[in-house]
Amino acid sequence: MTLQVTAAAGSRRRELASALRRGVARQVVGTAGYNIASTAAAGLGGIIIARALGPEMEGEYAAVTAWFGVALMVGGMGQPAALCFYVAHDPGNARGYVATSRAVMLVTGTAALITGVLLAPVLARGNPGLTVDYRIVFATSIVAFVGASYTFSLQARNLRRWNSVRVSQPVLSLASIVVLWRLRLLTLTAVLVVLALTMLAQLGLAYYRCRSADLAPGRAQARLVRPLALYGTAQIAALTPAVVNTQLDQLVLSQAVPAVALGRYAIAVSCSLLPIPLVSAIGNVAFPRLASRRRVDGMARRMQWLGILGSACVSTALLVPLDLVAPWLIPHVFGRGFAGAVPLLWILTPAGVFLACNQVTGDVLRGRKRPLVVARAEGLAAVFTVILLVVFVPIAGVYAAAVASAVAYGVALVMMLQSLRRLPSDSSGPKHRKAPGR
Repeated sequence: MTLQVTAAAGSRRRELASALRRGVARQVVGTAGYNIASTAAAGLGGIIIARALGPEMEGEYAAVTAWFGVALMVGGMGQPAALCFYVAHDPGNARGYVATSRAVMLVTGTAALITGVLLAPVLARGNPGLTVDYRIVFATSIVAFVGASYTFSLQARNLRRWNSVRVSQPVLSLASIVVLWRLRLLTLTAVLVVLALTMLAQLGLAYYRCRSADLAPGRAQARLVRPLALYGTAQIAALTPAVVNTQLDQLVLSQAVPAVALGRYAIAVSCSLLPIPLVSAIGNVAFPRLASRRRVDGMARRMQWLGILGSACVSTALLVPLDLVAPWLIPHVFGRGFAGAVPLLWILTPAGVFLACNQVTGDVLRGRKRPLVVARAEGLAAVFTVILLVVFVPIAGVYAAAVASAVAYGVALVMMLQSLRRLPSDSSGPKHRKAPGR
């Protein structure tokens, strides 16, 4: 009789594990589909903007959006990841975390707006029209920060709703850009107004979804500021060197090599990033799942390693065939002048695989409340990036930058994998009490 009970229990565990794997697989595939749709909408919108604005205005648009990206990273204070973690890890206080993060984001958004208003004339180099454009995007940062508080809480509670909110902004933006383009009304200012309005619409949709997911309304709580701030600070510590690793090469090359060489390098980098929309879906699903666990059991540990292995396989399966057809494909798609990007893509292929694995491994570590591990790994990789670029770019130009990227991403991946392997099963931190009255 005891053997029968044990066998039945083992059978139920196997059935549960199988159902869990199927559920995770469906979520990864669905999230990957949304990632591809979002990337395609943003990419097509970017092509239309470039064709409508021309090279000079496209450069101004790139500068404005680059500074907007910096404002979002710094002013966001790592709150998207912090909020996703704590809503998953401490669901009893979910409303409080969302409301507290929203209050913090209102403060940082206001600071970003004031700073942007003051810096806009400097960034625009005295151009009145461009000054207005900078002020539009800095004003939009408030909407973006508050919207992130609602959007990323959904990642922990309901992936399908989170995905639908995420994709809404690029799809609405693309539709608006197409209409303005057809009416011959597409200017830089119009594009930025579209950005502001579509982000406002995304905020409204995110709030509506949060209400239906029991994440809003809520009240900010002073006691929740500290855990959100600590996790967010660790996340910023990881994001800053990560930006150095992904952007510094092109910033250095812009001053050290001819524009033609930089153009070819940029095309090669873009091609090496092809797997990211697919692979990042694995981390998008793994992060909140791991954060919600008090203890990471054997099955969860196997699934996290399978996710990392899957990211390596997917990225390799996409980039190796691309390498084979690149000598024909790149000149036909981008023009014969970009044929020099082919050998650069071959060098950057390992970097692309390493970066894809880094995305998933970093999300796994964040889900296990180890954002500082990611920060240390990315920080050491940034040191390698700086040294290799300074020493070898004057000698080998863009080829040195490609090698530096591969080495830096590889260093970060090795450090994160070693840290993940050493983590104990129970690594999610202390238990939290449920909020009273909930």
